Amino acid sequence: MSNSGSVPLRSRALIVDDGLARLDTAIGRAAEGIAAALTARSLDVVRALSFEDGEAIVGFDASLRAVLVNWHLGTEGKTAHAQAPALLHKLRERLTDVPVFMTADRKLVKGSITIEVAEMVDEFVWLLEDTSDFVAGRVLAAIRRYEARILPPYARALATYAQLREHSWSAPGHQGGIAFTKLPAGRAFFDYMGENLFRTDMGIERGALGSLLDHTGPVAESEKYAARVFGAHRSYSGVVGTSGSNRSIMQACMKEDDLVVLDRNCHKSIEQGLMLTGARPVYMCPRATATASSARSRPRRWIPRRSRRRPRRAR
Repeated sequence: MSNSGSVPLRSRALIVDDGLARLDTAIGRAAEGIAAALTARSLDVVRALSFEDGEAIVGFDASLRAVLVNWHLGTEGKTAHAQAPALLHKLRERLTDVPVFMTADRKLVKGSITIEVAEMVDEFVWLLEDTSDFVAGRVLAAIRRYEARILPPYARALATYAQLREHSWSAPGHQGGIAFTKLPAGRAFFDYMGENLFRTDMGIERGALGSLLDHTGPVAESEKYAARVFGAHRSYSGVVGTSGSNRSIMQACMKEDDLVVLDRNCHKSIEQGLMLTGARPVYMCPRATATASSARSRPRRWIPRRSRRRPRRAR
């Protein structure tokens, strides 16, 4: 059996707790117990033993799916709690929705957590009261809810379907990439691109992914989502790239001898759309200005006067 050399994607959880360095204490053992329980659930657990280490990680690692922060971070028995709130502010600058669990000793928390801190935290964990297995289950449930919101509809459906590991009996012919592994060059290509790329390269006949032809299922959800993002009334998915989509739009919106106002430096796909439809262009010639970073077309008042002159058909 061929070994793909790839590993399944694992969700990553960060634990920021200086107690992890003191496993001779009850708090340290409880924190390590949660880390072990998360690892047993196939999570990639990253341990940060100081505020500085945790701050560095949340500042660059966008793959975090959950963060556990000890409220007593850096206090060393003192009543001042400055590091945990600072870390939460740093985290929320980059990852606004990632689940955050605040771990603490209930006896030492009373009256020290502000409303501002509470609003940045999803759940509180009393380290010496709940079991590590229960806490790990709560973290995993929060991760799954968070991951369900990260991807847009079609990408989410594609990733979910790929996890079913269905055999591919139709197009494309590489059969999930396995066909490439029969020869040295193909194997090198397969290893370089990664198995997930080929396993998610599927045809349009997969019912679980909806239909591009009648706009149903995840395809329809994706089109509605794109319309909301861009503030459009409707959105359609295309499989021919940006240039092909431009040509499709022009063929849907214009017919022979229609006048079309265009930038003279428009993309070649627009020119191709003119050729396919027989529409006639009225070009606006761009000009550079002292304040513009790129060339701009002339003011709108110029368009009606120019468009009165019927352009000749290109030969």
